[in-house]
Amino acid sequence: MTALVSLSISQYAVAGNNNTTPTQAVVTVPADAPLPPGVDVATGFRMQRYRSPVPDTLPGAEVVDTVRVIELFKSADVVFIDVYPPVGLGPDPLEGHWITNENHRNIEGSVWLPEVGRGYIEQPHVDYFQRNLQSLTGGSKQTPLLFYCTADCWQSWNAAKRAVLWGHVNVFWYPEGTDGWQDHAQPLTEAEPVNFLGE
Repeated sequence: MTALVSLSISQYAVAGNNNTTPTQAVVTVPADAPLPPGVDVATGFRMQRYRSPVPDTLPGAEVVDTVRVIELFKSADVVFIDVYPPVGLGPDPLEGHWITNENHRNIEGSVWLPEVGRGYIEQPHVDYFQRNLQSLTGGSKQTPLLFYCTADCWQSWNAAKRAVLWGHVNVFWYPEGTDGWQDHAQPLTEAEPVNFLGE
C-alpha cells in the first residue's frame, strides 16, 4: 500500500468510528470534517513544530482523556501504540535497532513505533508503520488502535490520522499521552522501539 502523505484528506476520507461508548472523555468528529488549525491543508498533516499545543479533535478518530484510556487499558482489547520520537541517530541501517541517546518509558504493553508521526515520512518508514499495523491487527481494520506520545505532541495526531486514512475504523487518539498517564498516578514501564527492519 502506498503512502498518502502528500494527498488531501478530503480525497481519502473514510467512515468514522461508529462503536463509541458514550462518555465525557470522548470527542468524535466525522472523517471529512474541516481540518483543525495548524494542519497543512495540502497534505492534511502537521508538518513542523510538533511540540506545540494540539487540537481537541481528530477527524475520523475518537479523542480520549486519561479516564477513558484507563478503561480501554483494562479492557485489553485495544492496541496501544506509542509514537514518541527518540533523540538519537535513528535506526541502524544494517541491523534495524534504534540508536537513541535517552531512555524512554511508556504505558505497559504498548508498542513503540518511532518516527511514524512526522508530517512527511520516507517510504521505508511508511513500510515500517504499515508492516507493524498489519502484524498488530492481524490485517483487520476493525482492531481498535490507540495512538499517543507526550502532551502537546502532534506526532501522535499525525500517526492516528494516517491510520484513519489507511482505513482503520476504530482509532483512538490520546493527546495527553504519557504526561497525562503519570498525572493520574498510572505507572510507566521501560520501553524499547520495534526493530526497524524486523517483522
